[in-house]
Amino acid sequence: MRRAWLVAGVLALACGAVPGPSASARVIDGVVAVVGDEPVTFSEVRDAVAESLGIPAGDADLYLREEKEPRRVLHWIETLVESALVRKELAKTGQAISDAEINRAVESVRKTNNLSEAGFSEALAREGITLEGYRRRLRWQMERGAIVRARKFKDVTVTDEEVKAWFRENAERFLVGGEVRLATLHLPFPPEEGTVDRTVRLRIAAQQAGEYVGSGRTFSEAMELISNSIPGSSVLSTDFVKTDDLMPEIRKEIRKLRTGEISPPFFTEAGAYLVKVTERRGGTLPEFATLKEELKEEMSDNRSEKAYSDILAELKTASSIEIRL
Repeated sequence: MRRAWLVAGVLALACGAVPGPSASARVIDGVVAVVGDEPVTFSEVRDAVAESLGIPAGDADLYLREEKEPRRVLHWIETLVESALVRKELAKTGQAISDAEINRAVESVRKTNNLSEAGFSEALAREGITLEGYRRRLRWQMERGAIVRARKFKDVTVTDEEVKAWFRENAERFLVGGEVRLATLHLPFPPEEGTVDRTVRLRIAAQQAGEYVGSGRTFSEAMELISNSIPGSSVLSTDFVKTDDLMPEIRKEIRKLRTGEISPPFFTEAGAYLVKVTERRGGTLPEFATLKEELKEEMSDNRSEKAYSDILAELKTASSIEIRL
């Protein structure tokens, strides 16, 4: 495992949902949901938001209390509800992930990246996450993997023939030396003002922009909706440009996209971006063998997403869940 795994893995937390503290660590401070007999508290939701967006807990608290759209708050609550359902199911079947397993996983990542304990914590802190937050992320990943393997293993198994078919279907993504036309939504770092750090404001706005675009709004409409919090945002449509001339961060994102697809928000030194591939031309396709393992892992991940979603639906149907929002 390369050092880049740690950095990329932590960066991914900036835009993904992260379950909050386990039941043994919670303080009842305002229950927002109950899963069976297990409460989900406001502080857990706050901590999950803080870890996902890479912002301080105090700013996450303010973000949640000032959020005007209940569905956004509900999204964070549902993530914790789902985590509780999985944890309870694994415990019931004798497959719970122990603290010792989490400790070993953390140590493995730290040692593989040749970092001291202090250096490891510093690397996490640069991405806005604590060591405890990272442990929670690992627990979520391990619990998710455990329940998918237990209940849907056959559904996520990938054959070589399926990988070849996936390669043919996604060939345009892997063209080397070609050109691409893009539409981009750029959110620059806002000016320093008030008590909320400008990086925090950018991450919150990027999260909102991604939700707006994901719900069907255009880049221009999303830009208008966040213009008060992020002045200077812009939408740009390019002519054909060589993929090799693009910023590394953009080049990495468009490699994941088919024509017409839109990236989630991602961050650079210049701010946050969302990118849409509008057209491609030219380029040569690498040999299948050079991409086989990467594509096999991608297909397995995609199937695991689907399997996990199906498992959650089954668990929700069979469980008692009360949302107090």
